[in-house]
Amino acid sequence: MPIYMDFHDLPEINIKDSKKAHLNDLSVQEKYSVKYLQYWINEQEGKAYCLVEGPSKEACEATHREANGITACNLVEVKDGMYDLFLGDNQKLDHGLVRHFNGEIDNGYRFILSLELKNSQLLSRQKGKKHPPYDQLKLECIALVEKYHGRDLIPTGQKEILGIFRTAEAALKCSLELRSLILKRIGTRMFKSYRFKMGLCVGQPVTAQSGFFEEAMNFALILSNISKDSQITTSRFFCQLSGLREDSSEKNGIRIIDGPDGEFLIALNGIIQKNLEEEQLNVDFLGRELGVSRAQLYRKIKLLTGLSPNHYIRDQRLSKSLNLLSKRMMTISEIALESGFNNPSYFSKCFQKRYGVSPSKIK
Repeated sequence: MPIYMDFHDLPEINIKDSKKAHLNDLSVQEKYSVKYLQYWINEQEGKAYCLVEGPSKEACEATHREANGITACNLVEVKDGMYDLFLGDNQKLDHGLVRHFNGEIDNGYRFILSLELKNSQLLSRQKGKKHPPYDQLKLECIALVEKYHGRDLIPTGQKEILGIFRTAEAALKCSLELRSLILKRIGTRMFKSYRFKMGLCVGQPVTAQSGFFEEAMNFALILSNISKDSQITTSRFFCQLSGLREDSSEKNGIRIIDGPDGEFLIALNGIIQKNLEEEQLNVDFLGRELGVSRAQLYRKIKLLTGLSPNHYIRDQRLSKSLNLLSKRMMTISEIALESGFNNPSYFSKCFQKRYGVSPSKIK
């Protein structure tokens, strides 16, 4: 049967009441052919997450409703393999409550590192042709992720690294060692054309609007995307949990984004991604959707991304086009339209300027 995870926003949640609620679920679950497996509690933030096996979302919701008189803020299906990648090892269950092996309660938070490693020459390499320097460097980076007990979530063959860590300290130390390693490599002749940037964030399993660690992965990618070359961008919340001091962040190439700015970036990118192929996607449209003036929007996007709103939208469209080109399932004209470019010639010109290679050369 499918596996689901729900999310509860419960400001007054505590361990005693959560255990009682779990027992209530167990007492009625057979009626709905549901099995409540385990749960996570974050008392400080007032959040709870339950892992459930059941025939449908409706059956899981009905069990909670009858057992405890509550409905989850969100309930999502967990795809095969994703649970094990994020949450499924080094656990100690206390009658369903998940703890770490040291006895501390697992609050469900995981820490995401996004690393973009770029070299425009790699984009046009022939299909199946290896690029030893890049492959070597990526393997070294993945080895560092594993050194800090992280896991790379990006399938083999992709150009990014997206690491998941159980602790903020491990994610931070890994990012700093990755930065040191790559800076050392690009100081040599073989890697001098390489560029990189990183993002670090805190992720909860499910939010009110998104699926299993979906918001966290998206936010990590956003943060790496808005970073400058050789920079690590992270959130103020991550700094609090990792113990990173602001006075030491700048010298280590770390930029810190405040909470409201992070929320703005998530909302902004959500709107852009939903409307990328629409001609109406422009500054005025974004302002209406976000409820801010044109001038406010310009200042905010420029401050956070270093780009004007129109240039930022264009960059997102080009990123989508690069992904589509790598799949080799559409013509360049079709990809241009799918990415929001009505003129294929203009698309090719923008692509060449952004990536240093013509879209027709992508293999």
